[in-house]
Amino acid sequence: MAYLDEIDWKILAALQKRSNLRNIDLANDVGLTPAPCLRRVRNLSQMGIIKGFSIALDNEQLGFGLSALVEVTLTDHSKRAARKFLDTIQSKREIIACYMVTGDSDFVLRIMTANIDTYRKLIWDDLHAIEEVLKVRSSVILETFKDQLSPTLDRRLNSAAIGEGPVKLQSLPHKMSGTRRR
Repeated sequence: MAYLDEIDWKILAALQKRSNLRNIDLANDVGLTPAPCLRRVRNLSQMGIIKGFSIALDNEQLGFGLSALVEVTLTDHSKRAARKFLDTIQSKREIIACYMVTGDSDFVLRIMTANIDTYRKLIWDDLHAIEEVLKVRSSVILETFKDQLSPTLDRRLNSAAIGEGPVKLQSLPHKMSGTRRR
């Protein structure tokens, strides 16, 4: 687990709410001047905590009217079977997420297609064509009530913010700690 100070948490919480926030506005929100704020954002990116910035799209307006969760069970639990399955699904743009899971299935896929016909084609012509796939079980999503990439961060540094134990603070070198506005 990375060691973050209070300002880092504030930066992450602000960017999580609005990833297109200008650096000058972000700096004002967290109490820094722009240059140290930008250094911190870059440091959080270099550490791999910020993996990228994205936008939320209206998938229906873009022609993706059907969403589904698909459980996939492989024929055997070998690295070879898993690798072949994973290599094959990488080229399928409709498969937007793939999770290895515990339970009755081996993987859960999140799929978005234009309609039920393109969905059926993906399942029968593509997934069932993978030799290592034993079983496919689908659940079409009727309505989405919550959809986010990460748990919502708040500006408080306590165990509730991350769900486990106290947050460990790390002193950053002076050049990284930033200039605080008064």
